[in-house]
Order: sequence, then C-alpha cells, then structure tokens
Amino acid sequence: MVDMKECPFDLENDKAVEKFTATDLYNPQNQLKGYINKRQGHLYGSLWITHVNGIEVPQLIYSAPKQHYPFDKDKNWVFPECDYVDLYEKLDGTACISYTYKDSKGFVYLTFKTRLRPFLGSGKYGNFFELWNEMLKKYPKIEDYVFDEHHNCVFELYGKRNKILVEYDELLDTKLIFTINALNGQIYPPNASKQEGIDTIPVLDCKGMLIGWHDYNLEGKKEQYIKIQGELELGLKIDDESKIIKGEEGQVWYFMKTESGAFQIKNKPPSILKYHWGGDAIAYESIYTTVVNAFENFDNPVYENIAELLKEEFDDSKIEKSRVRIEKTLAKVFFEKKSTYEIMEYYKSLGVSILDDKGIVMRNLAKKFPKQVCCMAFPIVMNYEKSKVN
Repeated sequence: MVDMKECPFDLENDKAVEKFTATDLYNPQNQLKGYINKRQGHLYGSLWITHVNGIEVPQLIYSAPKQHYPFDKDKNWVFPECDYVDLYEKLDGTACISYTYKDSKGFVYLTFKTRLRPFLGSGKYGNFFELWNEMLKKYPKIEDYVFDEHHNCVFELYGKRNKILVEYDELLDTKLIFTINALNGQIYPPNASKQEGIDTIPVLDCKGMLIGWHDYNLEGKKEQYIKIQGELELGLKIDDESKIIKGEEGQVWYFMKTESGAFQIKNKPPSILKYHWGGDAIAYESIYTTVVNAFENFDNPVYENIAELLKEEFDDSKIEKSRVRIEKTLAKVFFEKKSTYEIMEYYKSLGVSILDDKGIVMRNLAKKFPKQVCCMAFPIVMNYEKSKVN
C-alpha cells in the first residue's frame, strides 16, 4: 500500500484535492495515477503521484504557487522578511512547469504540466502541448537544462497566440521565470540560473535589486512599492474601447532569504488593478482573464470551474453577483476558441499558405465561415504562419 502519511496534503477529507489518472504525452508508455492539490498555498497545484503504470511509486511533485499582493482586502500591508529583493517583469501568459518522476525500476522521465494539471493539456480549445512543443523546437536546449531531478523549472508561455490580457509584440515565446527545489519546494528567481552561465535558453532579466531592507522596515517597502506602481502606470498604454493593453502587466518581487529561498509578491499598476477588481461585481477583464486561464486546467470549463478559480481572490457574494457576466464571458471565450480551432483546421486542409496566395485563402475562408467568424481569420492565420517562419 502507498503510505498516505508521507503526502503533505489531506487526501481523504479535502475537497480541493482531486484524484487523477492520466497518460504522459511526453512519455506515452507511462500512465500515472495520484492526486492534485487545488487548495491555495505553497502546495497549490502540487502532485502526489501514487502509481506509475499500475505500480506503487509514491512521490511529491511541486507546482507553481500563486503570487500574492502585500496587502489584503482590508488594506492591511504585510511584507515577508528578507535579506534582499529582486524585481522582474510579470509576464502575462501560461505557466509551463517542467518536472521529473521515477517509475518502479528507478528510470527517470521528464515531462511538463500547467499549474492545475498533471500534464500539459491537448484539448481542441487549449492545446498547450502543441504550443509548448513549438518552444522546445525553437529552444532545443531547454530539455537539456530542465532534465534535472533537483529542480522544477517554471516558464511563461506568452504572445499573440496565447494572449491573456496584455498585447505583446511577440507571436509566441517563452522565458524561464523561476525554479523550484524539487525536494522542498523552495523558490529561486531566474537570475540564479543566469549566474550559472545559462545562455542557451531564454531567461527573464532582473530589473535590479533593492538592497538595504535588512532591518525589515515595513514602511520603507510600502513606499518603494507604491513608487514603482506609479512608474509602471506611466509605461502602460490602455485602449478602453478595444480593451488592448500594452506595456508591463506588472512586476514580481522576490523577497529572498538565504536559508529558505524566495517569497513572491506581485506589484501591478493601478489601471490593471482597477480592471482586475472592479466595483460590486467582478470586473469583466478579471473574469475574462480567469476564463482564458481556465482552459489551461479544463478542456471544457463550465461556470462552476470559473467560480472555483475566482474564489482564489474574490468572495462568494461577489462571484454570485457576477454570475451573468461570468456566463456571458465564458460563452464569448468558447466562441473565440472554437472559431480559432475551426479556422485553423480548415486552413490547414486547404494546402495553400496565405503567404503564397492570400486571395485564394481568404476567398475560401469567406465561403466556409459566416462573416463574424471570417473577420477573425486573417490575424489568426497570419500569426500562425509568421510563427513558423520565425
């Protein structure tokens, strides 16, 4: 029997801990069984693997915990103790997490997951397996670097083809945003990897370090935080009509303690926070972001899935007041993703590149799809082809 006592979360009574049985797409000969923890905290998204190919091999896999603000809903400010702070841009995309696991014979396998799944999803409307494979092809050294039993690596997959809220110039790209100690879950910022001479994979650049907070001066941190919020706001461009946001979504601050790794705090400019929190009901932009992110974790998310994800930051009454908005947003995102999937399937079946003959492609698309869908087709197809070229 698997010793459940070794697992750090409650497998029997916690409704936020769910069973899974899944095939590893990177090692399709392997089927894994176990549990995934969806409760907020340090172990958010972590796996407790119980079986590999039907044989008991208990092992804990750390995921990427959610980042927090230094203040709560009542505006009480609390900063972690630290030796120093690293600042990095906060990219707006999907976290793709590398990890290794062992079978009963001790063979080690490398694979990848999103936050709340054991592996990358490959659904019609959220094929992160396919998107991530493009990154592995673009940066082949990633697999060499992450095939490490000691660290899980967290990359952000971002760009026009995986848009959440911020509009990036890149079509599709990725960067290493932090690493996790596979034995104890401690977090380390990306500059720790750069110091080891890693120049063959894309690593997020540090924006500078704030030294001198060794006395843990709470007021000093708060003033610095608010000052940088203002600087982020000045660099932001928001088109209220089109809802296009350009610039930095914010920053992630790594509060470093030599003996315990980093604690992550996020800092977003006021305009982004306004979009995120809204008034009595949850803001549309925050709901939209949550719905889009839900496709990382569910092939066909429903209202209950969105509500559960929103509970990470909003109370039940605010979610219920936003029910109609959530359902309309979910329908809208489903339409966008379904249309994108159908456009790409039909485009690939034509056997003609839009780069070679735009007229033939667009005429065929116009015949196949209603105007509401066809108007989406050109940027979708062009971004796909430009990514292939790059």
